[in-house]
Amino acid sequence: MKSGAGFPLKLKLDLHVHTNRSSDAFTSPKQLAIICRDRGLDGLAITDHNVLTVDFSDDPVILPGIEISTRHGHIIGLGLSEAIPRGLSADDTIRRINNLHGISIVPHPYDLLRSSVRPNTLAVRPDAIEVINSSSFLHSVTWKRARKFAEKENYPMTAGSDSHIPETIGRAYTEVESPSKDTASVLSALKSGLVTPVGRPIRVSERVRKMFHAKREEN
Repeated sequence: MKSGAGFPLKLKLDLHVHTNRSSDAFTSPKQLAIICRDRGLDGLAITDHNVLTVDFSDDPVILPGIEISTRHGHIIGLGLSEAIPRGLSADDTIRRINNLHGISIVPHPYDLLRSSVRPNTLAVRPDAIEVINSSSFLHSVTWKRARKFAEKENYPMTAGSDSHIPETIGRAYTEVESPSKDTASVLSALKSGLVTPVGRPIRVSERVRKMFHAKREEN
């Protein structure tokens, strides 16, 4: 929705969503457009584990992405034209994203129970830090620490649900000020830091629901 004539769009985008292309996720890509409409989202980024999604759309906004397993933790790459292999250092992974003119984001940087990059150890500067991740454990501690670091080092701050099931998509999102909904404009706005993180944690019942999805898949 436009805030007024001549002003950019303020897009609500969940920048961390997994589909069933990730081995631990259960959302079909075919569901995404309907979910965005029902949740009041303008779009999302598909960030499956080590699988590049090249699908993209302007309405709803679907950004192509990948969550890469580096030796030091996960790194999200958006707007890439080719996949980056897992197992590189975090710095080398960010360099490769930069070389492909993509956007690099450090997700859940201080989570203790997930593979997380500590951004203060990086020699190569990423484009943004995820300061709200709905799936974080101990979120009151980890979100605060991520935000404190991002503010101190003047990083753009993003938010994403890290959803693995349909029910949690949109629990967190990033407001992006962009002149239009096309992929290039949205990625440029992200890189320029025209972003505001918004969100809340998923509920315990939704963690249980994910386990139920996994159990049903096994059967």
